[in-house]
Amino acid sequence: MPLTKTEDSLTKIPQTEEELRDQLKDQIHFLIESSNAYDSGSASEAKRLAVAIRILVHDTDSSRSLLALLKRDIRFYDTALDYDPSNLLVVCGLLMMKMGTSGGEYVAPLGNGSPQRYSNGKIPFAQWWDKIVLVDGKGGKLTRKDLVLKVCNKDGGAHVDPKLDEPYHDFSRANSLGWKFQKNGVEQDFGGRPELASIRQIAYEVRKSLQDEFPEYF
Repeated sequence: MPLTKTEDSLTKIPQTEEELRDQLKDQIHFLIESSNAYDSGSASEAKRLAVAIRILVHDTDSSRSLLALLKRDIRFYDTALDYDPSNLLVVCGLLMMKMGTSGGEYVAPLGNGSPQRYSNGKIPFAQWWDKIVLVDGKGGKLTRKDLVLKVCNKDGGAHVDPKLDEPYHDFSRANSLGWKFQKNGVEQDFGGRPELASIRQIAYEVRKSLQDEFPEYF
């Protein structure tokens, strides 16, 4: 019976600089298309956005991000309101609360938030990736990294886990941010998925940052 090579024993041929740049163009395309679809009402596209963001920026012990492969250490726009540990209120760092005739919902402000959101400009990647952007009333906290990896690796972006970490579950399923509105005299939770709206805002930051570094692809 003939022997077959295992994955580990196969010869690895590096992708060229041109091929890696083609990969970057693909991921930018995915960011743009899924962002447009999200903005047109398909909130689940945020899960595809999480995958693209992970590919672009997330390094592990066994894999390197696309930007690392391209040897590009770039700064990222920070549109999240700063977290003050002495403030006991909930933090919706990447979100805006919107009220309409149908009630209230969590939305991504994109470039239309208050001037305070954009005062930080661009910051180093590690500071941006590890910044706390959601804090609920029970003290649960999530960073950009937490959000992207949990949506991507646990909640349907690239994999579905049968169990979710409690803070992420509370943010995404139980409105642990606590915002409510009155409709016909009845108190109701804000609508929308705050974790997906936050991913949409992160995608806005990534796209804007990449456009500064790679304008030829926009």
